[in-house]
Amino acid sequence: MGKKIVFIQGGPRKNGNTRAITSIAIKAAKENGAEVTEIDATALDFKEPGCIGCLKCQKSDEFKCTLNDEVAEKVSTLPAYDVIVLATPLYWWSYSAQLKIFIDRMFSLSKYSQVFQSKLSGKVLGLLATAGGPLEDNLELLESQWKKPADMLGCRFLSCLFPNVPREEGSLISDQSSVKKAKEFGRLLASA
Repeated sequence: MGKKIVFIQGGPRKNGNTRAITSIAIKAAKENGAEVTEIDATALDFKEPGCIGCLKCQKSDEFKCTLNDEVAEKVSTLPAYDVIVLATPLYWWSYSAQLKIFIDRMFSLSKYSQVFQSKLSGKVLGLLATAGGPLEDNLELLESQWKKPADMLGCRFLSCLFPNVPREEGSLISDQSSVKKAKEFGRLLASA
């Protein structure tokens, strides 16, 4: 059986470049035997925008956010996947705000007590990101924001970054080198 991959969509523009190029990677992963699920972080209902620091998840025996909303429900499914990929445009040197809500709730999947435990240990964490600006001092800053936690959690990290993307919705997929890069990333995720 192929890898189970989840792509967490953080691009708020439904026809934007991030979603367009992510669809190419998803198709390539499926063609290479992966079972792929998508979670649209921009469409999830939430009681609170992100983690509220209540620490109830740390006091519970469960690895689950206690806010009991749609974000918590979707976050709790992540341990079932082999590969977890964030797909986001770069907004102010970071993830989209919609995706950040989801990421903050991922705190509930680890226990920070005397002995660190995480339901994500051993997984592959990936990042597919687009930006209107360069890689240096721009996309690489976003990449480090996902690579550092991956290292801390004992996860393998993979990324596919698209700098200098035009603003026009969906225009990135007309660039054949970008399409090739996305396909290669999808194949890599399927074999990770």
